[in-house]
Amino acid sequence: MSQIKDAKPIATKKLAIARSAMACVLLALVFGCGDAETSPVYIGPGTGGSTGSGGASGSGGITGSGGITGSGGAAGTGGTASTGGTGGSGGGVGPCVASTPPDDFLCDTDDDCAFSGWVCIDSGCKADGARIKQCVPSWAPSCSSVNDCPNGTDYECTTVAPGGERCVRVTGGCSPATETYDCAPGFSCEGGTCVDRRIPCDTYQNCPKSHICLTVSGGLGPIAKYCARVSRTCRDVAVPENDCSWLGNSFGSFCDDVDGDGTAECTGERGATGEACVNADCGGSVCETGAVGSAATCGDYGLCRTNNDCDLVGGFVCVGLWQDGRKECVQTGGTCDQVTDCDPQQVCAAPRNGGPPSCQAGNVP
Repeated sequence: MSQIKDAKPIATKKLAIARSAMACVLLALVFGCGDAETSPVYIGPGTGGSTGSGGASGSGGITGSGGITGSGGAAGTGGTASTGGTGGSGGGVGPCVASTPPDDFLCDTDDDCAFSGWVCIDSGCKADGARIKQCVPSWAPSCSSVNDCPNGTDYECTTVAPGGERCVRVTGGCSPATETYDCAPGFSCEGGTCVDRRIPCDTYQNCPKSHICLTVSGGLGPIAKYCARVSRTCRDVAVPENDCSWLGNSFGSFCDDVDGDGTAECTGERGATGEACVNADCGGSVCETGAVGSAATCGDYGLCRTNNDCDLVGGFVCVGLWQDGRKECVQTGGTCDQVTDCDPQQVCAAPRNGGPPSCQAGNVP
């Protein structure tokens, strides 16, 4: 079995293959066009590893120089499927589920990506100790002009192959208020850098409230599975899939202003009504995400603006757990107040079965 010393030689060779495979990409929108390669020493499911799969270190956040800062495996303090999971015990600690190492659309920076609007992020898998990075299409909301973007300095309204325009950040770093533009699902903007907070999952039951179990697939099958927050900024109310789907994953079947703050986000269908779930239709409760992003019900856990939106009698308050200004109803008595209270590859959230927020680690054993 051959080995590699770092990810760059593979990236250089495979980039040429990626450029010649545009037709396949345009049809599939998945990483299925590279040729097979002899596998390097690979840290993935079922194999040992000294650290969990984190984000690749680098400057400039997601765009610019292509780095996403991250660190080792999660050390959960109240995870959905674990209390006190430890990092570095094996490949299962991180989001990687690939049976063989990803070998197509590899990259070191955004400049290595052959297609318009694609960016270079950590795949969640490693080979010979080096994190494997891949080009993926931008996840940002759609746009018709730069006026739909947060500003005209940091963003461009750019065509993202194979079609459609999105607000892609063209300057380095990220901003907390715009982290759903700047950071891939599973990452949060902290200190101007997109921090890896992907927690592994097998099903949605491994994920906390307000999260779904997202799958990133490649030509040979799933590459990574991890929990991702559903409430992402969107723009196209008429065609929500333009904003609320990424790599085949749905963050909601509707785009609407759930909490009435003037900014729309992805949301699911309220029961079987055929209507978007918004708090105004929930009669005193809030929209709670179901097993998948396209489903929602009126419940206790979900987006809010003030404490009055929450079940005060039941001990719920409105708290900003993430960095983008959105708040959600959670029970009092939690062990964390926001995502930055938790180690990387953890999130501050209410457990799947309910309860106060704690640092969740997914299905870390």
